[in-house]
Amino acid sequence: MIAVRIPEIQAIYGGVMQDLLLELSREDYAYLIQIIQGPFDRCTSLKRHLEEIDSPGHHAALCEELERKIRYLGSSDLAYQVRRVVGKEPGADFRYIIRDTARFLKIPLADRGTERDLLIRMAQEYAVDVFSKYTQAEQLQILESLGIERKRAIAFLKKAGGIFAAPMLLQAFGTLVVQGLIKTVLFGWTARLIGVKLATSLFAFLFARVPWWAHTIIPGAWTISIGLTALDLQGPARRKTVPILLYLGLSCIRLDAEKDQISVDANENP
Repeated sequence: MIAVRIPEIQAIYGGVMQDLLLELSREDYAYLIQIIQGPFDRCTSLKRHLEEIDSPGHHAALCEELERKIRYLGSSDLAYQVRRVVGKEPGADFRYIIRDTARFLKIPLADRGTERDLLIRMAQEYAVDVFSKYTQAEQLQILESLGIERKRAIAFLKKAGGIFAAPMLLQAFGTLVVQGLIKTVLFGWTARLIGVKLATSLFAFLFARVPWWAHTIIPGAWTISIGLTALDLQGPARRKTVPILLYLGLSCIRLDAEKDQISVDANENP
C-alpha cells in the first residue's frame, strides 16, 4: 500500500486523469510504465519516481508525468506541436482520447457520464465484442477458464445465440466474469505489444501482488486472446493507448468495487 494521503495530493494536483492515476497501486504504475516505454523512451524519470513513490512529492510527480505521456500518445504529433507553440496544454484532452480510442476499437460510445464512466463502458463493451468474434468452442473454453461450470456455460451460449452484450453477461455471471474477459483481451494486446514471455512475466507479477487479477483468469485463456484480438496493431501510439485505456477502465471497475465493499463493511460493522 502506498503510504500517501491521496486526498491531500488530489486537492493540489486535481484533474480528471490525475484523480484516477493517484488511486492506482505501485503494480498498476509498473504495468503502465512497461507499456509506455520503448527503444527511444526508457521512462527513466518515471521509474525513479516509482522507486520513491512512498514520498508524496514523487507520487504526485509520477502521476503528472504519466498524464503528460498518455496525453501525448493520444494526440497527433502535428496537433501536439500546434498546441505547444500557441501556449496551450499540448496533450490531447482525456475525454477526447477515450472517445478516439473507442472509435478505433469500433465501439459506439454515447457521450454521457464522466470520463470514468466512459472508460468502464468502453472496456466492458470492447471485451464483449471481442468475445463475440470467437468460435463457440473458444467462447466455452474462455468461460470455463473464468470459473463458469461447463453445463452452465453451454446453456448460456445456446440461449445467447451468438448475440452478446455486457449487461447480459453481468446479469448471467456477475462482475468478475466481465472483468475476466477484459483481462483476457488485455493480455492479448499486451503480449502482441511486448511479447508473450514478457507479458506473461508482467501478468504473473500482477497476479502475485494484486489478488483481484488471480480470481478470474488462468493462462489457458491467454493463448486464445493473443491470436484473435479483433484489430491489428496500427501505429506506435495505438499500440500503447489501447492497452493503457483498457487497463484504466479495468482499474476503475476494480477501484469502484473496492469502494463498494468498504461501504458495505462499514454499514455491517458501524
